[in-house]
Amino acid sequence: MQKSMNSHNGWTPLSPEEIQLGMQRQKERNVEASQNYENLVNKLLDSVDQRNLPWKFEHIGVGFLSLLLRDDRVLPVRAIKFFVECLNHDALVVRKMAISAVAGILKQLKRPHRKMSICPFQISGIHQPSNIQAGDRPDNQWLHYESASLPKTKQAWESCCFVEKTHWGYYTWPQNMEIYASAAQQPKLGRNRNELSEAEQVIYDHFSDPKFVEQLIKFLSLEDRKGKDKFNPRRFCLFKGLFRNFDDAFLPVLKPHLERLAVDSHESPQRCVAEIIAGLIRGSKHWTFEKVENLWKLLCPLLRTALSNITVETYNDWGTCIATSCESRDPRKLHWLFELLLESPLSGEGGSFVDACRLYVLQGGLAQQEWRVPELLHRLLKYLEPKLTQVYKNVRERIGSVLTYIFMIDVSLPNTAPTKSPHVHEFTSRILEKLKPLMEVDEEIQNHVMEENGVGDEDERTQGIKLLKTILKWLMASAGRAFSTAVTEQLQLLPLFFKIAPVENDNSYDELKRDSKMCLSLMSQGLLYPQQVPSVLQVLKQTSRSSSWHARYTVLTYLQTMVFYNLFIFLNNEEAVNDIQWLVIKLLEDEQLEVSNHQCLYFLTHGEDLCL
Repeated sequence: MQKSMNSHNGWTPLSPEEIQLGMQRQKERNVEASQNYENLVNKLLDSVDQRNLPWKFEHIGVGFLSLLLRDDRVLPVRAIKFFVECLNHDALVVRKMAISAVAGILKQLKRPHRKMSICPFQISGIHQPSNIQAGDRPDNQWLHYESASLPKTKQAWESCCFVEKTHWGYYTWPQNMEIYASAAQQPKLGRNRNELSEAEQVIYDHFSDPKFVEQLIKFLSLEDRKGKDKFNPRRFCLFKGLFRNFDDAFLPVLKPHLERLAVDSHESPQRCVAEIIAGLIRGSKHWTFEKVENLWKLLCPLLRTALSNITVETYNDWGTCIATSCESRDPRKLHWLFELLLESPLSGEGGSFVDACRLYVLQGGLAQQEWRVPELLHRLLKYLEPKLTQVYKNVRERIGSVLTYIFMIDVSLPNTAPTKSPHVHEFTSRILEKLKPLMEVDEEIQNHVMEENGVGDEDERTQGIKLLKTILKWLMASAGRAFSTAVTEQLQLLPLFFKIAPVENDNSYDELKRDSKMCLSLMSQGLLYPQQVPSVLQVLKQTSRSSSWHARYTVLTYLQTMVFYNLFIFLNNEEAVNDIQWLVIKLLEDEQLEVSNHQCLYFLTHGEDLCL
């Protein structure tokens, strides 16, 4: 068939001699291209090195050089030395280009790490199931963070199968699952200068020089754009590459600078130490157990000091630092960090702002781990539950956001195993018990809790109002971030919100009323499951009999939005349609003029699908 096609196209196959000649020409062209590449780099270096070159053209030349980094060829040694020296250049724009270039060079010089194939079912001792089921299963439980079985010794560390990818195992396993081999099978660590390549020696010599490092840290801890500086991923990549390629060779030189920067509460030094620490944690991925353990003996005191000095300008940078450090990393490798972050985040030392910042940093680390840290999520929830009656608004908002991530994995999807992480319905049931003093009263609930910590015993009503404020923050945060809508237990809070939410839109209302109104608005837009419809309508019917006309008025607004967003679910339930009709008629007959004349009644009585 091939002969007939060849003859039809007028093409004859090449002879072995012609193929060999073509390969030889290709090699010659490759050598020529490589020589042209080196000549271009050298010409640019010659031009940039001219002393009489105007600064503008020097910057252009450095930019051209930085564009010549390639994946398939290491930059010539002369260019590497030039870029490393430019890290301490007087011009800021040159230093920025040099940081990116040196980070790229370190990526070029990265030594390949050996991988090995594993069978997750052999590790778990579970037979491979015939069907796919997402969630926490017996065959992926060995990936969970469990404090009783953490690798805290060299033997346990080397025998542990670390899986860096967070998504592996939750739904199913890769067909050929490969993980990094043990440290003994990886490229040698702790190399001396003679064992390095010529390109690596250039970098090693400069970063082993205390004066060079001191000047570099001085430049990196300078302010760039006041009020606009953020955690710089390029600087992070630079330090990550240094500690990945040269392990802990530069740590003795950097240690005094890290200790000095951690104590300094100013914005730029804090940001600089956050970038270096993130690079250290990520760069130590393939270090031996002894090196990692010694690293955390250094980092733990530094992090405690830095987090106690956290400020308004730097809390975002520390959140990014910890989130970057934990992204796509096995949590068992970072157990020192997680145990540190869980040390009394709401200790009160430093005031409410520092408490909120500690929670923010902790949230950034745990959010990256998703389903693999159920034990840590349970521990954090157990710690936070007695502290939900926080009086400070910033702490309440942060607790609400943290609760959203604690329950993020608790989703009800078809063919999904129940999560081992905390469950929303269990938590909400406990909250409902504590809010009973507020739910059992008929009169309007006023916010009489001021932004200060009270002294002495507080009655159940005051404690309930503080708790309710935090729960409102949680429900509002969950509406935009959670993977699922409100559960049945959360819907039982609606009567309480109806009593509190104001009728008019007025910014002068206190936090409790504004949040209740916003929470009702967000919950009414959520998707209802068919089994939830009867319970929701029962709550609305119960509230329609309330003595508070404000609550009856708010029911109408909620009902309109809920029907609009879940129209087809209601149309598929004849009993639900009848209940809505009953509600509308009852509220049309309401003795309060504001209720009976509500504009939502027009929508509900004139809707074509739900018309009376």
